[in-house]
Order: sequence, then structure tokens, then C-alpha cells
Amino acid sequence: MLLDSGQDAATFSAYRAGFPESLAARLRAIGFGTGKQRVLDLCCGFGDLARMFAVGECQVVALDASSSALEQARHTCGGLNVEFVEAQAECTGLPDQSFDAVIAGQCWHWLERRRAAAEMARLVKPGGLLVICHFDWLPLPGNVVAATEEMIRKWNPVWPMGGGTGIYPQWLGDMAVAGFDDLETFSYDVAHPHTRSEWRARLRDTVGIAGRLSPQLIHDFDQDLSRMLDTRFPGEPLLVPHRVWAACGRRKIKPVHAPSLP
Repeated sequence: MLLDSGQDAATFSAYRAGFPESLAARLRAIGFGTGKQRVLDLCCGFGDLARMFAVGECQVVALDASSSALEQARHTCGGLNVEFVEAQAECTGLPDQSFDAVIAGQCWHWLERRRAAAEMARLVKPGGLLVICHFDWLPLPGNVVAATEEMIRKWNPVWPMGGGTGIYPQWLGDMAVAGFDDLETFSYDVAHPHTRSEWRARLRDTVGIAGRLSPQLIHDFDQDLSRMLDTRFPGEPLLVPHRVWAACGRRKIKPVHAPSLP
């Protein structure tokens, strides 16, 4: 997961919604993250996925282009079998076919997608898995996410995001062109609890606010958001709907051709 340049790493890490543990079980069912697999966590961000699979005894390499994100990931993964690499996703410098599986969490839309997919095809062993996954809040009519997105647009009218469904079918084309097949997707929804103060902290440091508004305007946005929550969503905790979505593909195994008979 890439961090916006205006965001504070510690704050964002504390209040964002990380992938639920249930994702690991879903992926193990298709052979990802089992046994002693060597797993690459691409654009690892603060290391939630790296930790998830290292706890499951995988040998994990956590890669990110951000030194501040890697510093936080080292803290998240303390004491576990995780190696950290600072590099670009499109040109990692890692050896060919050095991983059984790669996971890219909440980052694919920030990358040069076709270059990144080709690099993952180089890194994954034949038959190995690439998983691109997301964990996105869901704006539904009348819910706290939709109301919050309206608030972001009020303070940052050029914000290009919002209104998402948490589903990304276009990533399948990237995987297919790079040489992955047996493509499949799955999704499921969860309600992630936040206190109102946690939700406000998450929003102050999210894309569209941090790095886009001055400190005074961020303060004013936060106060406006607080008033909206007091009026429309006064209960605790806020059960914020999120969608887990994953695209999975297996690196093609080149067929072995029998020698021609004389």
C-alpha cells in the first residue's frame, strides 16, 4: 500500500482499516501462503500482509519504495521471518523465479501496471501465484462512508476518488498479458468498527485531505466532519462497511514437448 506524500505514517497506520485476518484463510484455500512458501509482499506499506503470512510461517520479503513505510513495517513485523527491500515495484532487482507467491495489497492502481505485472511474472516460479487485493470502504446511500465522501468533496472539490465499488476487473487484463492464467476473483463484505475519533483521525490523514489542504483547512475540515458525525451518526462504534476483493492468477507452466520420433 503506497502512502501519499502528505500523510503522516504513524497516524495513518494507527487508524486505517487493514486487511482482515479472514483473507489469509481464503487465500490458503487456493494454495497461497501455505507451508514454508517464499512470499513477496509488493508495496508492503506498513507490513500488515507481510505479518499475516509470516505468522503463518511463510518466508516473507516486504518490498516498498518508501523508506518511511518500511520503517513502520519493520515495527509491525518485529520478531518475524521478514526481509525488507527498498525498491520500485516495476524494477525490483530481485532474482528471477525467486518466489512461490506474490501479493499486492491496495497498491495496483498506483503502479505502471503492465510493467509491474511483467516484473511479477519474472519473479514468480512457474505455477506460482499472484494475488492483487483491495480492502475498500463502501459508500452506500445514507451510510457514513457516503456522507464522509460528500464532506471530502466539499473541502476538496477536485478530489477524483469516491463512489467506488471495491471491484477492479481491469487488473485481470494486466495479469493475463503478463503470462498468468487460471484467473479468478472473489469478494466478501465486512463491517469494520471505528470510534468516531478514529474515523476522524483516519480522514485527516487520507488521500484528498492530507497533502491537499493547509493545516488550518485540515483542522476546519475535521471540525466540520465532527459536527456531521454528531448530527447524523452519534453512536459508537461506527460500523463502516468494507469490501475485500482479490484477483488471483497462476504463472503459466510452459508445456514440455515430447521429442519427435525418428
